[in-house]
Amino acid sequence: MGLAERPSAAWEVADLVVQQLLVVPNPLAEWDRDTFWVSVWDSDPRRVLVSLWVPRVNADPSVQLMVGFEMTDQSPELQSERIVAALRRPHPLNGAMVCAGDREGAEAYGYVWPASLEETSTPA
Repeated sequence: MGLAERPSAAWEVADLVVQQLLVVPNPLAEWDRDTFWVSVWDSDPRRVLVSLWVPRVNADPSVQLMVGFEMTDQSPELQSERIVAALRRPHPLNGAMVCAGDREGAEAYGYVWPASLEETSTPA
């Protein structure tokens, strides 16, 4: 999967979300989270994806979550505000998927460790 082409309405919203998450104080500080990235993928160009580290990147254990937000007919400003407001909610984030981190971190926050992240072992 690659990034969706710019410019697009979804990228405009994604860029506004990033701007709002970079303000001081950090809107996610209350929940001890760090934003890892905000993007739009070519496989779903009408969805803004936000990746978060819980509790924070480099914590031990921690988990990287990804949550997607569907584009609506609202203005980009209203959509970005809706997304940031949703990210401020307490754990667990509705619809978030584990995409990296530690199994212990995922389980500590009530998330299921996905089979796609299982290490495959090959017989020696």
